[in-house]
Amino acid sequence: MKTVGFVSLGCPKNLVDSEVMMGQLKAAGYEIVTDAAEAETVVVNTCGFIESAKQESIDAILEASRLKTEGSAQRLIVAGCLVERYRDDLKAGMPEVDAFIGTSEIGRILEVSDPKNNPLDMPYYPLGNKTATYLYDENTPRVLATPSYTAFIKIAEGCDRPCAFCSIPSMRGSFRSRRFGSIVKEAHDLVKQGVKELVLVAQAPMLQTE
Repeated sequence: MKTVGFVSLGCPKNLVDSEVMMGQLKAAGYEIVTDAAEAETVVVNTCGFIESAKQESIDAILEASRLKTEGSAQRLIVAGCLVERYRDDLKAGMPEVDAFIGTSEIGRILEVSDPKNNPLDMPYYPLGNKTATYLYDENTPRVLATPSYTAFIKIAEGCDRPCAFCSIPSMRGSFRSRRFGSIVKEAHDLVKQGVKELVLVAQAPMLQTE
């Protein structure tokens, strides 16, 4: 299963996660295809923030599952926020999905994509205690999914504010930020690739004002 197609939903921060997963797969010899219908492995990177986003993610998973029964797909991987928030429900209700990886498990994409592995036998690492440590850096391979002139740089992850109206800590974990030098190095590397516009993104804690 050397061809992989991505369906990336939600915010730019989620798109960066998809780019990082694509980068890891490409570096390992997988071919990234733009049309998921042509892929042997399909990855749906989900959003789980608001009801409409949840429904869009569910619809995308169901559409991707049809590629297994009617198309060329042989493996379906569901990643992202919806998994981090509703993993058990998704596993119980969607047996057609071969693997679920949450936001804290992005680095496991090679493991779950390997046809030699049975993802259902692998341990998983839910946030639970909200102490996720995963954060990509300037050395992490990425395949940009944005137009060639623009790119996102994720400078931080998670949030420490336990606001009742917000689910980000439960989906992204506690706040952690990248080193300044790491961000600057990635910016320079992207400019060398021809990127003209750099957009910094993060789930930053809200500032308190008097």
